[in-house]
Amino acid sequence: MPVNGELRHRIERALARFSPSWEGRDAARRAVALKMLILCELAGGRLRVVGALGLNDNTLDNYRHGKTEPRHSTLNMMAELADVPIEYLGNDWSVEEGVIHFAALENQPAGFSEPSPAWDLADRIVIPAYENEATRQPPLEPHDTTWAAIPRGFWARLSVEPENMRVVSAKGDSMSPTIVDGDPMFVDTSDRKLEDGRVYLFDTGAERIARRVQRLADGSLELLPDNLERYRPQHVLKDGLAELKVVGRVCAASRIL
Repeated sequence: MPVNGELRHRIERALARFSPSWEGRDAARRAVALKMLILCELAGGRLRVVGALGLNDNTLDNYRHGKTEPRHSTLNMMAELADVPIEYLGNDWSVEEGVIHFAALENQPAGFSEPSPAWDLADRIVIPAYENEATRQPPLEPHDTTWAAIPRGFWARLSVEPENMRVVSAKGDSMSPTIVDGDPMFVDTSDRKLEDGRVYLFDTGAERIARRVQRLADGSLELLPDNLERYRPQHVLKDGLAELKVVGRVCAASRIL
C-alpha cells in the first residue's frame, strides 16, 4: 500500500517518535505497536481514533510505545476505521520508502504465552491449540503447538476474547457423555474461579484432566467426573486448593457447556 504526501510524513514522524521505545520489547509486542502506529495514521490521526474508539490519549500512546497491547477487538475496530482488511492483522507489517507492506507469514507463530495472539481471517478466527499432549507445562515449544481456525459465529455463543481461548483434545471417557474422547475442548484461560457446577481443565503434571467442580460447605472441593460409573470423585481439602493447577474453564466441547 503506497502512502504519499502528508500521510507519508505523518507515518515517518510517528515512527521516529515511537520506535525508539520499542527497544527491548519482544518481537510480538513490537509488531503490535507498529500496527497500532500505522493504523492510527491511516485512520486520520490521534484525535479521530480516541473519539471513535472511546480511548484516552495515554492509552493510545501506551499502545504505540509498546508498553501495553490492545485487545483483539480494539485492533479490529482500528483496522475497520483505517479501512484496512481485518485479515491483514495476522500479517507481518513493514514500512519502506513510502510503502506499507502486509506480508503474509510463511508459518504461523508456533509458541505462545499469556495472552496469546489471535488472527481474524474474515469468517474465521485463528487461535492456538495444544497439539502435543506429552508437553504439560506452558509456554510450549514451537513444535508442540498447532492452530485452530474457528467460525466467527461460534465466538458469539462463547463470549470469550479469542486471545484467552485454548483448544485441547479430550482424552478418555471420564467426562462422558458431556465430553467424549477426541472432542475439541474450548478452554477460557482467563476464568479460573472454580465456580460450583462448572467444568474446568486441570494440569496434574502427568496429564490434563477435565472435571466438574462441586463446592462443599467446609470450603473443600469435589472434582467430579461425569462418568461416575467408571471414575471416582477427587476430594480437595481447603488447605490444598492453592496446589491445584487450573488451566481454565471448559466453555464448550461437542456443545456449549
